[in-house]
Amino acid sequence: MRRLRGVAASAGSRVGRAVHLEAVAFASGPAFVPSEAVPHEIERLARAVRSATRGLEEAQRALSIDPKVGSIFEVHRILLDAVRPEIEESIRRGASADHATATVLSRYANRLASIADPMFAERRQDVLDVERRLLRALAGLANAAPPSAEGSGDVVLVAEDLTPSDAASLAGGRVAGLVLEHGGVTSHTAIIAKALGIPCVVGVVGALAAIPPGVDVWVDGTTGSVVVEPDGDALVAAREKAAAFAAGEASLLAESHLSSETLDGHAVTLLGNIEFPLEVKAAMVRGASGVGLYRTEFLYDPSRPVPDEVEHVAAYREALASVRPGRLTIRTFDFGSDKATPGGKTDEANPALGRRSLRWCFVHPDVFRPQLRALLRVAAEGDVRIMLPMVGAPEDVRRVRALLAETSRELAREGIPHDPSVRVGAMIEIPAAAATADVLAREVDFFSIGTNDLVQYGLAVDRTNETVAPLFRPSHPGILRWIRDVVAAAKAAGIPVSMCGEMGAEATYAVLLLGLGIREFSLTPSAVPRVRRLVRSLTLPRARSIAAGCLALRTADEVDAFLHRALSAPAATFVRT
Repeated sequence: MRRLRGVAASAGSRVGRAVHLEAVAFASGPAFVPSEAVPHEIERLARAVRSATRGLEEAQRALSIDPKVGSIFEVHRILLDAVRPEIEESIRRGASADHATATVLSRYANRLASIADPMFAERRQDVLDVERRLLRALAGLANAAPPSAEGSGDVVLVAEDLTPSDAASLAGGRVAGLVLEHGGVTSHTAIIAKALGIPCVVGVVGALAAIPPGVDVWVDGTTGSVVVEPDGDALVAAREKAAAFAAGEASLLAESHLSSETLDGHAVTLLGNIEFPLEVKAAMVRGASGVGLYRTEFLYDPSRPVPDEVEHVAAYREALASVRPGRLTIRTFDFGSDKATPGGKTDEANPALGRRSLRWCFVHPDVFRPQLRALLRVAAEGDVRIMLPMVGAPEDVRRVRALLAETSRELAREGIPHDPSVRVGAMIEIPAAAATADVLAREVDFFSIGTNDLVQYGLAVDRTNETVAPLFRPSHPGILRWIRDVVAAAKAAGIPVSMCGEMGAEATYAVLLLGLGIREFSLTPSAVPRVRRLVRSLTLPRARSIAAGCLALRTADEVDAFLHRALSAPAATFVRT
């Protein structure tokens, strides 16, 4: 029995037989052709494009479970149309259709690979997918599903990576899990795996060499663990965990209609953190009352132009339709640092402390203004709020409000309906913002505490650096005091404050945050049912008592130990020691 580690990309726990999905080789024939063969090669390309387009349409239909997931293949169709003239030009210069296709698309893929940004690397896979599909069509091969093992039972596909087309073909199949050597949690393949409910672990170095075909494999997409050839006891435990996970999810989902309030009747608002549009419905199905953090970076794809106002409006309207009458809190572009930035990687020595988020938007008004126009327009159609990331000072908020006022006047002159008084809030994720929350509270309509960056900047710990991962401690007394002070500042100013960081998704910390005064939590959709159940098991006095005990401690270790004891003890017998 061996245990491999990777990155959890799609939750779930399943056992299946390993099947290797190897890269497919294509016989491309000669690299160059005589001039008289050029018309024939261009016609071959035209037939291949038609075949590839039909395959993409089939992939969209296979993933009709969510239009936005299927729209990944619309991007592929756009890419196919965009590169076709360049491939044809290469053929006119004497290249065969196969060689021209491979050369042009490989060049695009290599450009993306040269950019040190995870999102660009993931989009490279989309380019390779289009190349693979077109080369298959040129070779006269049908659009085929990934191979699976003969016989019965569930299988676990093991591969270097999986193209979106391959992932789409898994719909309705018997694939229990995916183990990939490459890829990321924001890749299109990971999105599709989530939509299909297939556990997926990515970044498993050497998976193909370490997992022989035909052996049993346990894929835990919740923890990022892959167990190869589990022994008898481990296999039983793995299957029990899988059954428990499925039963637990069903039980939590069945409670989605219940109110989110403490045992003594205090209401708590649970909202969804949304990375991609398909998650809006996932959050609402799980009982979220709206969206507390709608990340708009998904609108940007390196393989396409920067989104225009029309695209912004369409995306926000779609989300609003799913949450109505609930709220939709949309965060403006948070480009920079670990997120892809239009124009490619910057030459900044430390992007996390550089021109990111609002700072980036202020120097790129051509990208920022269309987003602000769209936000004002959609705000007239429902409860839409604008949230500003990386606010460091009152001047940041005032500058955005001035842009909104100017944009509102433009829309008024054009006779376009909009809401000039849309509510504007600030994310509290920079230490300076937390320390001057009383000042910022006079500038905005609400606060949202982003603990992911607040912990990173407050403790000087890069949250993407695994070598210092143990130092990333949300329970550090300094972080807890900042949260306490931000809540107090918001209360004094009469504005609401929510928690939108991953800290709120952890049960023990959710109790602590409730005791510190947080009454609104914005969570990943899967965490909403768990936090609801926790809230319904507590009284507010108990949560406050736990928080008071934590604030009196000196280290993160002491806080975590105290929380563990507090939540393990019966409520009636809890006494701080």
